[in-house]
Amino acid sequence: MRTLRKEEINVKPKTTVNGKMLLLLYKDARVDMDMLDELYGPMGWQRKHKEIGGNMFCSIEVWDDTKGWVAKEDVGTESAMEKEKGEASDAFKRAGFNWGIGRELYTGPMIWVTLTADERKSDRVY
Repeated sequence: MRTLRKEEINVKPKTTVNGKMLLLLYKDARVDMDMLDELYGPMGWQRKHKEIGGNMFCSIEVWDDTKGWVAKEDVGTESAMEKEKGEASDAFKRAGFNWGIGRELYTGPMIWVTLTADERKSDRVY
């Protein structure tokens, strides 16, 4: 799997502590779909969702001419914005991680930025 391009990586605030903000790098689920299309073709992969014990799981299957469909699966967590959609998207991105999509997002250092006095209204979790 290729590494992410800079335009495929987004940044969002996670929390503020003592006048500093922790930033998280992330990717959109569309990036995973594009990468799977690039490598396996639009018809060479598929995704399946299922609920187990109240949790949303996603399986990404890719076609192998010798083995047939080969699957890797993971579970998602709810989103604060759209509960079910966010959980399905998270499960898909986590399954993509199992295929190697975006692993480099977790190997970098933590990114802390110092806030200005105006930006330091309170310590918050986003």
